Amino acid sequence: MFSLFATAPKGLASLLVDELTQLGAKDAKEKLAGVEFTGDLALAYRACLWSRLANRILLRLGSAAAATADELYAAVKTIPWHLHLDPKKTLSVHLVSSQSAITHTLFGAQKVKDAIVDQMRERFGERPDVSRQQPDVSVYVYLHHDVAHIYLDLSGESLHKRGYRLEAGAAPLKENLAAGILLRATWPAIAKQGGSLLDPMCGSGTLLIEAAMMAADKAPGLLRDYFGFLGWKQHQPSIWQSLLKEASERAQHGMQHLPRMTGYDNDPTAIKIAFDNIERAGFHGHMHVEKRELALFAPHLKDQRGLVVTNPPYGERLGEVNALAPLYTLLGERLKTQFEDWQAAVFTGNPDLGKQMGLRAERYYSLMNGALPCKLLLFSVQAAYYVDRSATAENERRIRAAQKAVAGQDSQHIAMFVNRLRKNLRHRRKAAERQRLTTYRVYDADIPEYAFAIDITPEGAEVREYEAPRFLNPKVALRHQQEVLSVLPDVLNLSPKQISFITQSLQKGK
Repeated sequence: MFSLFATAPKGLASLLVDELTQLGAKDAKEKLAGVEFTGDLALAYRACLWSRLANRILLRLGSAAAATADELYAAVKTIPWHLHLDPKKTLSVHLVSSQSAITHTLFGAQKVKDAIVDQMRERFGERPDVSRQQPDVSVYVYLHHDVAHIYLDLSGESLHKRGYRLEAGAAPLKENLAAGILLRATWPAIAKQGGSLLDPMCGSGTLLIEAAMMAADKAPGLLRDYFGFLGWKQHQPSIWQSLLKEASERAQHGMQHLPRMTGYDNDPTAIKIAFDNIERAGFHGHMHVEKRELALFAPHLKDQRGLVVTNPPYGERLGEVNALAPLYTLLGERLKTQFEDWQAAVFTGNPDLGKQMGLRAERYYSLMNGALPCKLLLFSVQAAYYVDRSATAENERRIRAAQKAVAGQDSQHIAMFVNRLRKNLRHRRKAAERQRLTTYRVYDADIPEYAFAIDITPEGAEVREYEAPRFLNPKVALRHQQEVLSVLPDVLNLSPKQISFITQSLQKGK
């Protein structure tokens, strides 16, 4: 039995526990940056071949204090490297440091390499060469709180590299993150029931291909020709070949039962890349991709209710974010008009854009796309979850939010505003009735701290804010705005839907 560790992207470790347990791990436990588990060699190989979520599968060799470079060197030298590495083979070292005295990872990796090759030279009179590309043995050292945890990297390189994606296109998702999105969206269960999968902004096709691999019961590592254990001295080819044969047979059977999967994108270059990736992944003829605008996004007559999953652009700067709001609004409209009773999953780095869809998320999960915090929003496309985006509904939401924000605050100042507004309302309503006016002003910055203009209209009331002085604290200006909105329904005897707040500021004297 080996002590093993699977590294995973942030937010996917709990899913990885379930995955490893299903593969045969009996004691998988979520830890910092991954999952700790034990198992025999067959389980270690199976994790490398079948894990859709892990980055690396590491075999623990030992741990020791390593607060200094000399201690790190000595710790690594305690490992009997001749049991793992032939002196004629190649080697690579990867070191990660967290909350430790050794912070320079390249320097630390060099000390690890020195310890290994010095031990091998002392024993055999020769030493292994270092190789950055597909080494025979890959060593992974994690320094945490000045303790070196030394592992053999059985995966060799990150398991998200499935072997089908030579071109990624713009802003690609890593394959294991795409798999995590699909698992959170319960795609395997939907696929088993024959549900279809559509991606209206499929890019290079990663979500489509990962979905197909799940539906076909195809091992994600089946296309890879390199793993870190292939050059390891304790590698057992017979066990590995048996697992490959089983995976091949399962994939052949699963390919006969694939549901409909379709991808669209408005970029012809992305569609070309997606087509090439699909072909390399072995799904040519089993899914459809084409150039299509989001405005035409709709299910095919042959599609069964299933899952719409997509990773739309989300911008990094304010101007980009504002420009993308109509895209999310359109996506929401297409879902509501064309995909009622479907499930939907939207992965975005800007959850505020998700609010433009007019759909209330049933669940959401925090994930990382590289270094960028993101949200996975999961929807049931049903009328009960539709959000009214009309102007009156927006007015109501704004006022309810203002009332919630000022609840429990000191009401002394706002009481002055309320008294003045009620007095004005009595006098000016009578004057307007005499003059037969349907629109008239009842408040015009009468109290300087509350610099608003309030007009009564046939539809209700309109509130405009004067341009705030530069010296006024923005937080104070926001509080005044919230206070005014919170009391208007009661004072004006109007429903919140009848009160609109015009965000364009008035200049003094106008």
